[in-house]
Amino acid sequence: MYRILTLFIISILISCKNNDGISEINFSYNSSNTGESFLLSTDNDLYISWIEESMDTSYLYMSELNSDIWGKRELITKGVNWFVNWADFPSISINNKSDLMIAHYLKKSSEEIFSYDVNYLISKNKFWIDKYKMHNDSTFSEHGFVSIKPYKDGFFSTWLDGRNTSSSKEHSGHASGPMSLRSAIINSEGEIIEESEIDNMVCDCCQTSLTISDNIPIVVYRDRTKNEIRDISVSRFINSSWTNSYSLNDDNWKINGCPVNGPYIDSKGKNVEVAWFSAARGNPQVSVKFSNDQGKSFGEKILINDLNTIPLGRVDLDFIDQTLVVVSWLSTNKGVGSINLRKIDMNGNMGEIVSLSNVSSSRVTGFPQLERLKNDIFLSWTDEMNGIKKIKTFKLPISSL
Repeated sequence: MYRILTLFIISILISCKNNDGISEINFSYNSSNTGESFLLSTDNDLYISWIEESMDTSYLYMSELNSDIWGKRELITKGVNWFVNWADFPSISINNKSDLMIAHYLKKSSEEIFSYDVNYLISKNKFWIDKYKMHNDSTFSEHGFVSIKPYKDGFFSTWLDGRNTSSSKEHSGHASGPMSLRSAIINSEGEIIEESEIDNMVCDCCQTSLTISDNIPIVVYRDRTKNEIRDISVSRFINSSWTNSYSLNDDNWKINGCPVNGPYIDSKGKNVEVAWFSAARGNPQVSVKFSNDQGKSFGEKILINDLNTIPLGRVDLDFIDQTLVVVSWLSTNKGVGSINLRKIDMNGNMGEIVSLSNVSSSRVTGFPQLERLKNDIFLSWTDEMNGIKKIKTFKLPISSL
Protein backbone atom coordinates (compact mmCIF):
# COMPACT_ATOMS: atom_id res chain seq x y z
CA MET A 1 0.00 0.00 0.00
CA TYR A 2 1.15 3.50 -0.71
CA ARG A 3 0.22 6.85 0.80
CA ILE A 4 1.14 10.33 -0.37
CA LEU A 5 1.50 13.22 2.07
CA THR A 6 0.98 16.43 0.11
CA LEU A 7 2.90 19.30 1.61
CA PHE A 8 1.04 22.57 2.09
CA ILE A 9 3.40 25.38 3.06
CA ILE A 10 2.02 28.56 4.62
CA SER A 11 4.85 31.07 4.66
CA ILE A 12 3.44 33.31 7.38
CA LEU A 13 3.50 30.54 9.96
CA ILE A 14 6.48 29.14 11.81
CA SER A 15 5.19 25.68 10.98
CA CYS A 16 2.28 24.36 8.99
CA LYS A 17 0.32 21.15 9.30
CA ASN A 18 -1.96 19.11 7.11
CA ASN A 19 -4.40 16.37 8.03
CA ASP A 20 -1.69 13.73 8.06
CA GLY A 21 0.15 15.42 10.90
CA ILE A 22 3.25 16.42 8.96
CA SER A 23 4.60 19.89 9.69
CA GLU A 24 7.34 22.00 8.17
CA ILE A 25 9.90 23.41 10.58
CA ASN A 26 10.73 26.83 9.20
CA PHE A 27 14.39 27.17 8.22
CA SER A 28 14.76 30.85 7.33
CA TYR A 29 18.24 32.15 8.01
CA ASN A 30 19.54 35.20 6.20
CA SER A 31 21.30 33.42 3.40
CA SER A 32 20.44 32.77 -0.23
CA ASN A 33 22.63 29.68 -0.55
CA THR A 34 22.26 26.99 2.13
CA GLY A 35 22.70 23.26 1.75
CA GLU A 36 24.46 20.04 2.83
CA SER A 37 22.37 19.66 5.98
CA PHE A 38 23.07 17.01 8.62
CA LEU A 39 20.68 16.02 11.42
CA LEU A 40 21.80 14.72 14.82
CA SER A 41 19.49 13.55 17.62
CA THR A 42 20.37 12.68 21.19
CA ASP A 43 18.00 11.36 23.85
CA ASN A 44 16.45 14.79 24.36
CA ASP A 45 17.73 17.15 21.67
CA LEU A 46 17.87 17.60 17.90
CA TYR A 47 20.60 19.52 16.09
CA ILE A 48 21.23 20.47 12.49
CA SER A 49 24.43 21.54 10.77
CA TRP A 50 24.74 23.02 7.30
CA ILE A 51 26.95 25.00 4.93
CA GLU A 52 26.32 28.53 3.71
CA GLU A 53 28.38 29.98 0.88
CA SER A 54 29.04 33.64 0.16
CA MET A 55 31.53 34.78 -2.47
CA ASP A 56 34.64 32.62 -1.93
CA THR A 57 33.94 31.82 1.75
CA SER A 58 32.16 28.78 3.20
CA TYR A 59 30.51 28.84 6.62
CA LEU A 60 29.65 25.79 8.74
CA TYR A 61 26.75 26.50 11.09
CA MET A 62 24.66 24.54 13.56
CA SER A 63 21.38 25.10 15.40
CA GLU A 64 19.29 23.34 18.04
CA LEU A 65 15.56 22.70 17.82
CA ASN A 66 13.47 24.20 20.60
CA SER A 67 9.69 23.70 20.63
CA ASP A 68 9.66 23.06 16.87
CA ILE A 69 11.63 26.24 16.17
CA TRP A 70 15.25 26.24 15.04
CA GLY A 71 17.23 28.37 17.45
CA LYS A 72 19.91 30.91 16.79
CA ARG A 73 22.47 29.71 14.28
CA GLU A 74 25.93 29.20 15.76
CA LEU A 75 29.08 29.44 13.66
CA ILE A 76 31.34 26.41 13.98
CA THR A 77 33.99 27.59 11.52
CA LYS A 78 34.49 29.34 8.20
CA GLY A 79 37.15 29.42 5.52
CA VAL A 80 38.12 29.47 1.89
CA ASN A 81 39.14 26.63 -0.42
CA TRP A 82 36.65 24.19 1.05
CA PHE A 83 35.50 21.17 -0.92
CA VAL A 84 31.70 21.49 -0.90
CA ASN A 85 29.87 18.52 -2.37
CA TRP A 86 26.24 17.34 -2.52
CA ALA A 87 27.13 13.81 -1.41
CA ASP A 88 30.11 14.39 0.90
CA PHE A 89 29.00 16.85 3.55
CA PRO A 90 30.07 17.95 7.05
CA SER A 91 28.69 16.31 10.18
CA ILE A 92 28.52 16.87 13.92
CA SER A 93 28.43 14.49 16.88
CA ILE A 94 28.09 14.80 20.66
CA ASN A 95 29.50 12.67 23.48
CA ASN A 96 27.29 13.27 26.50
CA LYS A 97 29.71 11.46 28.84
CA SER A 98 32.48 13.99 28.29
CA ASP A 99 30.32 16.92 27.15
CA LEU A 100 32.38 17.02 23.96
CA MET A 101 31.23 17.98 20.49
CA ILE A 102 32.97 17.30 17.21
CA ALA A 103 32.47 18.59 13.67
CA HIS A 104 34.22 17.87 10.40
CA TYR A 105 34.53 19.56 7.01
CA LEU A 106 36.59 19.11 3.84
CA LYS A 107 39.37 21.51 2.83
CA LYS A 108 41.30 21.59 -0.43
CA SER A 109 44.93 20.50 -0.12
CA SER A 110 46.11 21.46 -3.62
CA GLU A 111 44.83 22.91 -6.87
CA GLU A 112 43.78 19.46 -8.12
CA ILE A 113 39.99 19.07 -8.15
CA PHE A 114 39.95 15.91 -6.07
CA SER A 115 42.64 16.79 -3.56
CA TYR A 116 41.27 17.58 -0.12
CA ASP A 117 41.63 16.70 3.56
CA VAL A 118 39.23 15.89 6.38
CA ASN A 119 39.55 18.63 9.00
CA TYR A 120 37.85 18.36 12.37
CA LEU A 121 37.10 20.58 15.35
CA ILE A 122 36.17 19.86 18.96
CA SER A 123 34.14 21.93 21.36
CA LYS A 124 33.38 22.15 25.05
CA ASN A 125 30.99 24.88 26.14
CA LYS A 126 30.46 25.90 22.48
CA PHE A 127 34.05 27.07 22.01
CA TRP A 128 35.39 25.40 18.88
CA ILE A 129 39.05 24.42 18.48
CA ASP A 130 40.33 23.41 15.05
CA LYS A 131 42.37 20.21 15.32
CA TYR A 132 43.11 20.16 11.58
CA LYS A 133 43.54 16.86 9.76
CA MET A 134 41.83 13.68 10.93
CA HIS A 135 44.30 11.51 8.99
CA ASN A 136 48.06 11.26 9.43
CA ASP A 137 49.18 11.41 5.78
CA SER A 138 50.11 14.47 3.74
CA THR A 139 49.25 13.21 0.27
CA PHE A 140 47.43 15.49 -2.16
CA SER A 141 44.58 13.03 -2.60
CA GLU A 142 40.92 12.51 -1.73
CA HIS A 143 39.77 12.08 1.86
CA GLY A 144 36.10 12.17 2.76
CA PHE A 145 32.77 10.43 3.32
CA VAL A 146 33.26 10.55 7.06
CA SER A 147 31.18 8.85 9.76
CA ILE A 148 31.62 9.84 13.43
CA LYS A 149 29.98 8.31 16.51
CA PRO A 150 30.50 8.79 20.28
CA TYR A 151 32.85 6.13 21.67
CA LYS A 152 33.81 5.81 25.35
CA ASP A 153 34.66 9.40 26.35
CA GLY A 154 35.59 10.48 22.81
CA PHE A 155 34.69 9.46 19.28
CA PHE A 156 35.22 6.82 16.62
CA SER A 157 35.45 7.85 12.97
CA THR A 158 35.74 6.20 9.56
CA TRP A 159 36.44 7.72 6.14
CA LEU A 160 37.54 6.99 2.58
CA ASP A 161 41.25 7.67 2.11
CA GLY A 162 43.24 8.24 -1.08
CA ARG A 163 46.79 8.07 0.27
CA ASN A 164 47.50 4.87 -1.66
CA THR A 165 46.21 6.14 -4.99
CA SER A 166 48.69 6.82 -7.77
CA SER A 167 49.51 10.27 -9.11
CA SER A 168 48.30 9.48 -12.62
CA LYS A 169 44.84 10.82 -13.34
CA GLU A 170 41.86 9.63 -15.29
CA HIS A 171 39.84 12.07 -17.36
CA SER A 172 37.52 12.64 -14.40
CA GLY A 173 40.37 13.96 -12.28
CA HIS A 174 40.14 11.10 -9.79
CA ALA A 175 43.29 9.19 -9.00
CA SER A 176 43.56 5.86 -10.79
CA GLY A 177 44.53 3.66 -7.83
CA PRO A 178 42.03 2.22 -5.32
CA MET A 179 40.69 4.15 -2.37
CA SER A 180 41.08 2.63 1.09
CA LEU A 181 38.88 2.73 4.18
CA ARG A 182 40.43 3.94 7.44
CA SER A 183 39.39 4.71 11.00
CA ALA A 184 40.53 6.75 13.97
CA ILE A 185 39.86 6.84 17.70
CA ILE A 186 39.62 10.36 19.15
CA ASN A 187 39.98 10.83 22.92
CA SER A 188 38.23 13.25 25.27
CA GLU A 189 40.83 15.92 24.51
CA GLY A 190 40.10 15.70 20.82
CA GLU A 191 43.41 14.02 20.03
CA ILE A 192 43.74 11.08 17.64
CA ILE A 193 45.16 8.19 19.63
CA GLU A 194 44.84 5.42 17.07
CA GLU A 195 44.45 5.23 13.29
CA SER A 196 43.89 2.01 11.35
CA GLU A 197 43.33 0.70 7.86
CA ILE A 198 40.12 -1.33 7.51
CA ASP A 199 40.14 -2.21 3.78
CA ASN A 200 42.76 -1.37 1.14
CA MET A 201 40.40 -1.37 -1.86
CA VAL A 202 36.91 0.13 -1.67
CA CYS A 203 34.46 2.04 -3.86
CA ASP A 204 35.70 5.56 -4.53
CA CYS A 205 32.89 7.82 -3.32
CA CYS A 206 30.12 5.98 -1.49
CA GLN A 207 29.33 6.98 2.07
CA THR A 208 30.69 4.99 4.96
CA SER A 209 28.34 4.35 7.89
CA LEU A 210 29.26 3.57 11.48
CA THR A 211 27.43 2.45 14.59
CA ILE A 212 28.51 1.49 18.10
CA SER A 213 26.65 -1.62 19.28
CA ASP A 214 27.22 -2.06 23.02
CA ASN A 215 30.77 -0.65 22.70
CA ILE A 216 31.58 -2.56 19.49
CA PRO A 217 32.15 -0.29 16.47
CA ILE A 218 30.68 -1.70 13.24
CA VAL A 219 31.26 -0.12 9.84
CA VAL A 220 29.44 -0.78 6.57
CA TYR A 221 30.64 0.48 3.20
CA ARG A 222 30.56 -0.23 -0.51
CA ASP A 223 33.44 -2.54 -1.28
CA ARG A 224 35.22 -3.03 -4.63
CA THR A 225 36.79 -6.12 -6.18
CA LYS A 226 39.25 -6.36 -9.05
CA ASN A 227 36.30 -7.46 -11.21
CA GLU A 228 34.40 -4.26 -10.25
CA ILE A 229 31.81 -5.94 -8.06
CA ARG A 230 30.68 -3.22 -5.67
CA ASP A 231 28.55 -4.76 -2.94
CA ILE A 232 28.20 -3.80 0.73
CA SER A 233 30.75 -5.11 3.24
CA VAL A 234 30.81 -5.23 7.05
CA SER A 235 33.71 -5.07 9.51
CA ARG A 236 33.76 -5.02 13.32
CA PHE A 237 36.34 -3.52 15.69
CA ILE A 238 37.15 -6.33 18.15
CA ASN A 239 40.05 -6.36 20.62
CA SER A 240 41.55 -3.18 19.14
CA SER A 241 41.63 -4.40 15.54
CA TRP A 242 39.26 -4.67 12.61
CA THR A 243 37.94 -8.07 11.64
CA ASN A 244 38.21 -9.31 8.07
CA SER A 245 35.28 -7.78 6.22
CA TYR A 246 32.52 -9.92 4.81
CA SER A 247 29.80 -9.27 2.23
CA LEU A 248 26.47 -8.21 3.69
CA ASN A 249 24.66 -9.65 0.67
CA ASP A 250 25.90 -11.06 -2.63
CA ASP A 251 24.11 -8.64 -4.93
CA ASN A 252 26.96 -9.00 -7.45
CA TRP A 253 26.48 -5.44 -8.70
CA LYS A 254 29.12 -5.00 -11.37
CA ILE A 255 29.60 -1.34 -12.19
CA ASN A 256 32.69 0.35 -13.61
CA GLY A 257 32.17 3.62 -11.76
CA CYS A 258 31.15 4.60 -8.26
CA PRO A 259 27.36 4.92 -7.89
CA VAL A 260 27.73 7.46 -5.04
CA ASN A 261 25.18 5.57 -2.97
CA GLY A 262 26.43 4.26 0.35
CA PRO A 263 24.69 2.08 2.97
CA TYR A 264 23.44 3.12 6.40
CA ILE A 265 23.72 1.24 9.70
CA ASP A 266 22.14 1.79 13.11
CA SER A 267 21.95 -0.22 16.32
CA LYS A 268 19.97 -0.53 19.53
CA GLY A 269 21.86 -2.59 22.08
CA LYS A 270 22.91 -5.79 20.32
CA ASN A 271 20.35 -5.36 17.55
CA VAL A 272 21.69 -3.91 14.29
CA GLU A 273 20.10 -2.98 10.97
CA VAL A 274 21.62 -2.04 7.61
CA ALA A 275 19.80 -0.46 4.67
CA TRP A 276 21.38 -0.24 1.23
CA PHE A 277 20.76 0.35 -2.47
CA SER A 278 21.77 -1.88 -5.37
CA ALA A 279 21.03 -1.89 -9.08
CA ALA A 280 22.53 -5.27 -9.89
CA ARG A 281 21.40 -6.63 -13.28
CA GLY A 282 19.62 -3.34 -13.94
CA ASN A 283 17.14 -3.91 -11.11
CA PRO A 284 17.25 -1.00 -8.61
CA GLN A 285 16.29 -2.03 -5.08
CA VAL A 286 16.39 -0.77 -1.50
CA SER A 287 16.81 -3.60 0.99
CA VAL A 288 17.46 -4.13 4.70
CA LYS A 289 19.00 -6.81 6.88
CA PHE A 290 18.86 -7.28 10.65
CA SER A 291 21.38 -8.70 13.11
CA ASN A 292 20.74 -9.68 16.74
CA ASP A 293 24.37 -10.46 17.57
CA GLN A 294 26.14 -7.10 17.07
CA GLY A 295 26.81 -7.66 13.40
CA LYS A 296 28.42 -11.10 13.61
CA SER A 297 25.74 -12.33 11.24
CA PHE A 298 22.66 -10.96 9.50
CA GLY A 299 19.32 -12.47 8.56
CA GLU A 300 17.65 -12.66 5.18
CA LYS A 301 17.46 -9.70 2.82
CA ILE A 302 14.12 -7.84 2.96
CA LEU A 303 13.05 -5.71 0.01
CA ILE A 304 11.33 -2.53 1.22
CA ASN A 305 10.69 -0.42 -1.88
CA ASP A 306 7.45 -0.81 -3.83
CA LEU A 307 7.24 -1.87 -7.47
CA ASN A 308 5.47 1.25 -8.75
CA THR A 309 8.38 3.67 -8.46
CA ILE A 310 12.07 3.61 -9.31
CA PRO A 311 14.22 3.70 -6.15
CA LEU A 312 17.29 5.95 -6.32
CA GLY A 313 18.73 4.96 -2.94
CA ARG A 314 20.29 7.63 -0.67
CA VAL A 315 19.10 5.67 2.35
CA ASP A 316 18.87 6.54 6.02
CA LEU A 317 17.34 4.81 9.04
CA ASP A 318 16.81 5.06 12.78
CA PHE A 319 15.62 2.68 15.48
CA ILE A 320 12.22 3.56 16.96
CA ASP A 321 12.48 0.99 19.74
CA GLN A 322 14.49 -2.16 20.46
CA THR A 323 13.22 -4.08 17.43
CA LEU A 324 11.48 -1.53 15.16
CA VAL A 325 13.12 0.88 12.71
CA VAL A 326 12.06 3.44 10.15
CA VAL A 327 13.92 3.58 6.82
CA SER A 328 13.99 6.41 4.27
CA TRP A 329 15.02 6.45 0.63
CA LEU A 330 14.62 8.58 -2.49
CA SER A 331 12.64 7.41 -5.53
CA THR A 332 11.16 8.75 -8.74
CA ASN A 333 7.92 8.10 -10.63
CA LYS A 334 7.36 9.63 -14.08
CA GLY A 335 9.96 12.28 -13.35
CA VAL A 336 8.55 13.23 -9.93
CA GLY A 337 10.82 12.58 -6.96
CA SER A 338 9.73 11.56 -3.47
CA ILE A 339 11.23 10.76 -0.10
CA ASN A 340 9.79 7.50 1.18
CA LEU A 341 9.55 6.20 4.74
CA ARG A 342 8.61 2.76 5.98
CA LYS A 343 8.54 1.04 9.35
CA ILE A 344 9.88 -2.50 9.59
CA ASP A 345 10.63 -4.78 12.53
CA MET A 346 13.18 -7.53 12.99
CA ASN A 347 10.59 -10.16 12.02
CA GLY A 348 10.08 -8.52 8.63
CA ASN A 349 6.69 -7.00 9.42
CA MET A 350 6.34 -3.77 7.44
CA GLY A 351 4.04 -0.76 7.56
CA GLU A 352 2.74 1.17 4.59
CA ILE A 353 5.08 3.36 2.57
CA VAL A 354 4.62 7.04 3.38
CA SER A 355 5.89 9.37 0.68
CA LEU A 356 6.69 13.07 0.68
CA SER A 357 6.14 14.05 -2.93
CA ASN A 358 7.42 16.78 -5.25
CA VAL A 359 11.01 16.42 -4.07
CA SER A 360 13.72 16.84 -6.67
CA SER A 361 15.52 13.64 -7.56
CA SER A 362 18.58 15.57 -8.75
CA ARG A 363 21.89 15.91 -6.96
CA VAL A 364 20.86 19.20 -5.36
CA THR A 365 18.55 17.32 -2.96
CA GLY A 366 21.62 15.64 -1.53
CA PHE A 367 21.14 12.76 0.89
CA PRO A 368 17.91 13.34 2.83
CA GLN A 369 18.51 13.14 6.57
CA LEU A 370 16.29 11.17 8.96
CA GLU A 371 16.44 11.33 12.76
CA ARG A 372 14.04 10.23 15.48
CA LEU A 373 13.45 12.42 18.52
CA LYS A 374 11.10 10.88 21.07
CA ASN A 375 7.78 10.30 19.25
CA ASP A 376 8.59 12.10 16.01
CA ILE A 377 10.61 11.60 12.86
CA PHE A 378 12.50 14.58 11.45
CA LEU A 379 13.64 14.96 7.85
CA SER A 380 15.93 17.42 6.12
CA TRP A 381 17.08 17.93 2.54
CA THR A 382 18.04 20.69 0.10
CA ASP A 383 15.56 22.32 -2.25
CA GLU A 384 16.42 24.60 -5.16
CA MET A 385 14.36 27.28 -6.87
CA ASN A 386 15.64 29.65 -9.52
CA GLY A 387 19.19 28.57 -8.79
CA ILE A 388 18.93 29.32 -5.06
CA LYS A 389 19.46 26.47 -2.57
CA LYS A 390 17.36 26.29 0.59
CA ILE A 391 17.20 23.67 3.34
CA LYS A 392 13.85 22.04 4.11
CA THR A 393 13.06 20.42 7.48
CA PHE A 394 9.89 18.51 8.36
CA LYS A 395 8.44 16.66 11.35
CA LEU A 396 6.30 13.55 11.09
CA PRO A 397 4.71 11.76 14.08
CA ILE A 398 5.77 8.13 14.34
CA SER A 399 2.10 7.30 14.91
CA SER A 400 1.32 8.37 11.33
CA LEU A 401 3.64 5.73 9.85
